[in-house]
Order: sequence, then C-alpha cells, then structure tokens
Amino acid sequence: MDAAARFPRLSRQAWDTLRRHPIRACVLGILLVGMLSLAWPLPPTADAPSGVVSLKITDRSGQVLREIRPDGRGRPVPLAAVDTSVLAALIATEDRRFYRHPGVDPLAVLRALRSNLREGRVVSGASTLTMQVARRLRNTRERGWWDKIVEAHLAVRVDLRWSKDRILSAWLNRVSYGNHTHGIESAARLYFGKHAIDLTRAESAFLVGLPQSPSRYDPFRHLDRARQRQRSVLDAMARAGDLTREEADRLASLPLDLNRPRQVFRAPHFTEWLRVHRGLDDPDRRASSSGSAPPVELRTTLDAKLQHAVEQRVRSHMKRLDGDRVTNAAVVILENRTGAIRAYVGSADFWNDNIAGQNDGVRMRRQPGSTLKPFVYARALDTRLKTAASILPDIELNVPGAGGAFTPTNYDGTLHGPTPLREALANSYNIPAVRVAQKLGAGDVLRTLRNAGLTSLDREPEHYGVGLTLGNGDVRPLHLARAYAGIARGGTLPGLRSVLWSRTTDEDTIHVPGDAARPMNLSPGALRIVTDILSDPYARAEAFGRHGPLDFPFPVAAKTGTSKDYRDNWTAGFTPDYTVVVWVGNFDGSPMRRISGVTGAGPLFHAVVSHLGPGGAFPDPSTAGLQSVEICPASGRRPGTFCPTKRAEWFLPGTAPAAGDTCNVHRRIAIDERSGLLATEATPADDLRERAYTVYPPPYHAWMREHGMPLPPDITHEAARSEAPQTSWRTTDRLAIHYPLSGANFHLDPVLRDSFQRVHLRGTAPGTWHDVHWIIDGERIQGDYRDARWRLEPGRHTIHLRAIGPDGTRYRSRQAAVTVHDTPETAGWAQNEAP
Repeated sequence: MDAAARFPRLSRQAWDTLRRHPIRACVLGILLVGMLSLAWPLPPTADAPSGVVSLKITDRSGQVLREIRPDGRGRPVPLAAVDTSVLAALIATEDRRFYRHPGVDPLAVLRALRSNLREGRVVSGASTLTMQVARRLRNTRERGWWDKIVEAHLAVRVDLRWSKDRILSAWLNRVSYGNHTHGIESAARLYFGKHAIDLTRAESAFLVGLPQSPSRYDPFRHLDRARQRQRSVLDAMARAGDLTREEADRLASLPLDLNRPRQVFRAPHFTEWLRVHRGLDDPDRRASSSGSAPPVELRTTLDAKLQHAVEQRVRSHMKRLDGDRVTNAAVVILENRTGAIRAYVGSADFWNDNIAGQNDGVRMRRQPGSTLKPFVYARALDTRLKTAASILPDIELNVPGAGGAFTPTNYDGTLHGPTPLREALANSYNIPAVRVAQKLGAGDVLRTLRNAGLTSLDREPEHYGVGLTLGNGDVRPLHLARAYAGIARGGTLPGLRSVLWSRTTDEDTIHVPGDAARPMNLSPGALRIVTDILSDPYARAEAFGRHGPLDFPFPVAAKTGTSKDYRDNWTAGFTPDYTVVVWVGNFDGSPMRRISGVTGAGPLFHAVVSHLGPGGAFPDPSTAGLQSVEICPASGRRPGTFCPTKRAEWFLPGTAPAAGDTCNVHRRIAIDERSGLLATEATPADDLRERAYTVYPPPYHAWMREHGMPLPPDITHEAARSEAPQTSWRTTDRLAIHYPLSGANFHLDPVLRDSFQRVHLRGTAPGTWHDVHWIIDGERIQGDYRDARWRLEPGRHTIHLRAIGPDGTRYRSRQAAVTVHDTPETAGWAQNEAP
C-alpha cells in the first residue's frame, strides 16, 4: 500500500495545507531540494576561470589588427573593479528580489504561471540572476521545460554554495555583450574604451541592457534599439528607487561617447575570415592546429599601412560614384613572389548595414566580364592556334547552340573589321575573343580557367559554352588575383598565404607555410606575350584612349571587365611585384548606371597601383625564348613594298612569319583613268595611274564597303567596252550583300529546331531606291528586305539583292554563292564557315 492509502487523513490534511498556502509550499519545497542538494556537487565549469588566454592578430610588422578571446571573454574582474551603478542597474532590471530568494524566486514563478495561463502562451518568465548563471554553467542551448527544472535545481545548489557577490561576479564576467565579447570589463573597453570601474550611470545602464539580445541590440548596427533598451533599464532603476524619474529621463537623454566601430579592429573582413576559417574562437582548435600550446599571437602577411591607404581610397572613390547607383567595392592585393595577401578590403564600409557592408566582396562569387580573356588568348598562343599578329575577324558573328543562339557585340557597338590579336585583347573586343574560344572549344577554355585556379567554375562546359570567355561564369576576386599573379610569375600559380607564424604561451614560434604553388599549364612564353599586350598603352588606345586610368608612368599590365547589365565591373592587373584586383558594384546584384570597368573600377585600380609605386620592369620576352620579328600590322605578315606602317611583334618559337611571307593587303594597282577600271598594256601612258589599295580577304569586303574603303575594280577598261549589251538588271556595288558572304558553308544539325537554322539576310541599298528585295535561286523573298530570313536547305544557292533606282533603272548586287550541307560538322551546331 502507498502512503496515501495508509494515512488518508494525513495526506488530505497536507494537501489542503499546501493548497491553502502555496507560497509556504514553494518555500518548503525549495528548502527540501536545498537540503538534498548540499551533497550534490556543482558542474566542473563552475570553478573554471572565466577568462582565458587572448590571441592577438597582428600585421606583418607586429601592429595589432584585432584581439580575440575564446568566446570573447577577458580576464574576470571582482565586484570591487565594477562601478556600483552596474550592480544597481543589473538587479533592478533582471532580479529585484535577488538578495531575498534562494536562487529561485517563488513569487516570480507564480506570477509567470498566472500570466502565461491567462494568455494561453508564454509571455513572462521567472528566471533569476542565479538561474541565468546556472544556465551558463550547464553550457547548453536547450530550453525545454525539463531544462528549466534542471536550471532551477542547479540555481538552488549554486545559491547554497556561493555568496551573492560571487553569483553577481559570475554573471557580469560570463554573459555576452555582443560582437564576440563576454564580460563587463571587455564590454566597457570595447564600447567605451574604459575600465568597468570608470563607467557612468548612463553607460552602466546601456551595457546591462545588451545581454538580453546581443545581436538585436548591437550598438554598431542597431544603436537606436540599444538606446531604447537603455531607457528600459533606467526606468527599472527608477521603479526600484535607485534613481528619481527626473534622473532617469536626464540620463536617457545624455549622448554616449561610443567607440567608433573602426577603432574596434582593423582589416575587419580579413581578420573575420581568419577567425572563422581558422577557428580562432576555439582554444582547443587553436592548440590542435599548432600542435602545441595555444597561440597568443598570429602574425599575418597583411600590411596595416597599405590596408589603411586602400580603405581610404575605396571610401573616396565611392563618394565620386555617388549618384551612379553604386554602393560597394572590394580590393585585394597579393605579393607575386610569395602569394602573400598584403591588403584585403571586403566592402566600402564593414559597419554600414545599409550596403550589407559585412558581406565579404573579396571572397564572393561574381561574373568577371572580360577579365578572363587573357587566359583564353594565352591558350590560343600556346597551342600555336594564333599569334599576337594574327588577324581576327571583328565582324558580325552569330553563335548557335542547343540552348539558343547569341550574337556577341562589342562594348562600343562597333565592328572593327580585321583586327590584330594584340589590339583585340588590349581593347577587349568581344567578337574576336568569342571566335578564338570557338576554335579552342568550350571544354578547353574551361580547363584553362580551372588550371588558373578559378575553381568556382564548377559546371559542365555545355553550361557555359564559348561565352565563358566573356565572363558568364562566377569567380571570386581572391582567386582571380591569384590567377593574375600566375601570369605575372610566368605560369606558376602562387599558393595564397595569409599567416606567417604563430607564437604560443610557451614562447614557441611556429612558422605557417603557405599553400603550395602549382603550374597553370600555360607556357612562360605565351604569358610573356599576354603581359606585353596588357601593358601596351598604344595597343589599347583605340578603346581606352591615352592617359586614362590604365596608363601609368611605370610598367603595369591591366585588364578591365564588365558583366551583363552593368552589375559588376572589374579591373585586374599587376606590376612585377604586386597583383591588384578591384571590383565595384552592389552586393544585391542591382545594376549600376552604365558604369564600366574602366570608369568604375579603373580609377580605383589606378589609385591603388599608384600608391604601390613602380616595381621595376617586366622580364624581357626574349628571356622566355621569344623571337621579335617586324611585321605589317594589317596582315600579320612580313612588311611588303607598299606597307605604310610596320612594327615589331613577339612570337613563340616556330610561329613567326617566314622571310618570304610578305603582306598581301597593301597593293598598288594600275588604273585606267578614262573609266576607273583596270589598266592593260593598251592603256595610253597619259591615262595610266597607280593607286594604293588596302584589300582584305573577301569575308571583310562588306565591312570595307560599310566603312567607305574602296575595293579595286575587277574588270579592265577594254573588257568593259567589249562586253555584250547588259541584261535588264544592271550590276552595281551600291547594292551590297553583307550576310551571308559568297563562299560561305553552312552545316545543318538535325537536333536543333527549325528556328535556329534560319539566316538573317543583311544588305544595304541607297535610301532613294525602291522595291528593294532579295532573290534566292531566282525566287523573290517577300517582305521588307531588312528583316528577311531564309530557312537553310541543303545544296548550292545563289543570292542577289535587287532594287529600282530613282530613274527607273533596275539594279542588282553582285552574286553571293553559298553551300548548305545536311551533315553537322560540330555536334549541336549549325556552323557558318567563312573561307
């Protein structure tokens, strides 16, 4: 039988007594628990010191960047080292009956129960200061009902064993005040730059209010909320009688001399990166990573003076871009020789929540625009596919693909015709770069970029296509800087290095090696040529002009980049000593107001590199086995008799034009001035004149006509006079077919939809002519000739453009003959090949 059955009357009397006197019941229960707890030991954490060895992160010369303590705790301070106003504010706010209860407050428990039952939800708690200390002794995040019971039991045990002063001291030295800071002394130093004993009453109320929700009341990000919380603490002190209402109002209105956030620690993105990825908050992880005692100093590769100078230039540049919908910038500087990080600016303002300033722009993934082109061109040079003198077609290009076709355009909206590779790269023309990528193939382009350390390009080649050369994949600025440093080093990708050594509590110095360097699989010779192009101010003058952001009084190789819709712009480059990458844009991905790489990131790049100063001369390309040969820039061949200009160009071994391979672009042709047609031996001497012509291959003829570049006649004066009477349609060059060009070959792909295998016919006619129309294989194409599209069909086809002149004369263009093959040459493509 149980006790209730044996002593029913006693059981009923006890229950009635407890029911009529609940407060006595609670006190009795607490006393019973307390008696049972006298022999129950406290958790081991109760006697553990609340302050541990701090770690200083220093720059390369020993200047302190940041001090980190595990859990942010500093050395514990006794109550005598804390201003009495802190204790008054704490007790008034958190536990007014602190000195009158045994760790658990029965009245607070009953009040909380009544409020919660009335509301049907948890609206009030009954946690005492002692219970809060108990929660930290347990070191658990669980907050269920059982945990509250365990905390209450532990609080009673703590109250029985510890004095009230020790409990207050434990609370003040253990709770979090935000920003990785624990303990009243550390908080006073962090926010006010003073000791806890020197706090004013207003400052004490401010700090006591923060632990309720350290992130919500973070003074550096939400000062208005923190001030409201301070007001609540002051009101509690007034209700407790520690202040009059007038004093509370006056203290709430006083300004607070808070430390500026930038005074808290330097290079915030860099030190935060180290803190998170090296586990610097965890003393056990610190010790295990060093293999010995915990470190007290971490000497980094950062240059604090350089860091400060770069941060100033970023802020100044952001002011200049005000009004262009630009809010942020990031800059990283690497030392080429070692891969050491010398400066690391992750945003325009780490402490500005409006621009998401604590996001780290140095390690984010963004589209890099044309900054990837140098690696693609280097690969083309390395494979002997092209030379720096190769002439690339900067004429209209349509790139079909299984995911849809795209037509690349240049930033200036202009087609530049036949363009030397040097100028195509230096001026960042898009169409020639895509043509080179087509020749290499999307897979080769992707491998080249991954070998350069751009590991964030983690999709399949088909996902990017040849558009990858224009930057349609995401890369990190830190990785792009390492890749450009690899170019500067002649093909060896440096290992990134952020830490030099650490010093332990045992005074041992442990050197920290950087990541291992590795080859980029690009030859030193190809990269020397690319460096020479990127540092050539004359080669980029067509697009960037002279004396702009990319021009320096000392050798600098630089490349700009702008992503689609002006969402990102970049400038990346290097001197012989340093590599600098600058990104400008908005973290939320919103577009800027037509800000390009040269106008957005370029000036900031110029300011940073100018501060770094000259690093000497780049290595002479001849040291990489390159050969300098004089060429005609219009043809890429040896200069001929009639070439107006010539220049020296660098070539990899075996790629230079042979001595007899002379220019065939510049010509002098005998003309019969009576008709302007070709002269013959029968032309009278008085009618014979030689004229200079620049004649590019047939694929460029339409471009030449558009730009007013005359082509030599293709018929002699005598032949024209003896020709049979003209047909009813007179051939004229005033009607011009621009696309497709005569001799073009098209390859059909049965996988592609019909709409992907239609050709947009392009041609021009004088504005005063009428009835302009297309004729294909003798059949007229209906509709406006400017919008006409022709569906490809296997076979050979002839194309004319016809029109009626103002005087009623019927004209036709020269014929364009094309061939359509019914077998795809490249899987997934309908490819147009110019002869």
